[in-house]
Amino acid sequence: MSFRRLCSTGALCVLSSSSVFAAGAVWDTPLAGFDGNGATSATPWASADVYAEWNVFDNISVDATPDIAGSGSLSQTNPAAGSFLTGSGNLYSSGGAANFIVDLAAPAAGTYDVWLRIATQGTAANDIATLNGVAASKVVSFSATLGGFGGSEEEAWWRWTVTDPLALQFAFASPAAHLSLDQLAVLAAPVPEPATWLSLLAGLGLLGTLARRRA
Repeated sequence: MSFRRLCSTGALCVLSSSSVFAAGAVWDTPLAGFDGNGATSATPWASADVYAEWNVFDNISVDATPDIAGSGSLSQTNPAAGSFLTGSGNLYSSGGAANFIVDLAAPAAGTYDVWLRIATQGTAANDIATLNGVAASKVVSFSATLGGFGGSEEEAWWRWTVTDPLALQFAFASPAAHLSLDQLAVLAAPVPEPATWLSLLAGLGLLGTLARRRA
């Protein structure tokens, strides 16, 4: 997710040659047991019934067409009037702190681990994000300091555990202007029921017993 020049009047970025940058529009770190890079629809970060991923944004207010996988919508509620799309498809907030909402349908029964992950440049996102009003703290998986324009490039994620979700609504924000949103993905993965774990442990125990007998 290298910090690329922002293609708009008054928004020129100068890079420090001594910094180490990640690849552009590509996830550089694995997460939740998945290691897809999200570069194209053939290599999504993850795969699940409840999943959506963007790496090129096409609207400054509402982008309801994930380009890598899934379905859902990303809305920027503030400051849409001070935002623009960069030449590389980043969503750049120039007028002030930005607020984002991500909506996905999730008509599923059971318990799910849910991840929201983002890649940003310039101003980093706030530490706290919410899922259906419940707060979680950000975990940073990659960070590098930018020169010239300032700020950092960052990959980060939040995680929640939810039961019987009918829908998923995420909210996150930046503390100031100059957040450039490079990628975003949402994943809901089912948590195995206790009976499933018991069956797995019983099977492992049986295999251990057979191995000892053969020895």
